[in-house]
Amino acid sequence: MTFMDHTAPSRRWVQKDPKSKSTSSVDDVRLSESAERERRQSYASQQAGTALAVAVIEGLLKAHRISKHAGDTGKRTNLLPLNPVQQIGLETAIDLLHHHVDMLSPEGGG
Repeated sequence: MTFMDHTAPSRRWVQKDPKSKSTSSVDDVRLSESAERERRQSYASQQAGTALAVAVIEGLLKAHRISKHAGDTGKRTNLLPLNPVQQIGLETAIDLLHHHVDMLSPEGGG
C-alpha cells in the first residue's frame, strides 16, 4: 500500500549470511565426487554400448557363416548370407569399435 506523506514504514533488509568456508569445501567435495561418479558412469556406458555393438555385429557375421555353409551359396534368403561388401563393412565396424574402446579414457584416470 502506498502512503501519500512518504512515511510508510521501511522494510528492514536482512542480508543472508554467506556460506562458511567449511560448508563450501564440503559442497566442493560433493561436486567433485559427483563429477567423478558421472565420468565413471559415462565411461562404463560407452564401454557397454561398444561391447553391445560388437556383440551384435559378431552375431550377424556368425549367422552369415552358418547360412553360407548350411545352404546353397547362390541363393539368398532374407538378409543372409551377406554380400562381400556387407561382410567387409561389418568386419571394419568391429575394428573401428575396438579402436574406439582403446581411445576411451580409462576408468582409473591413467
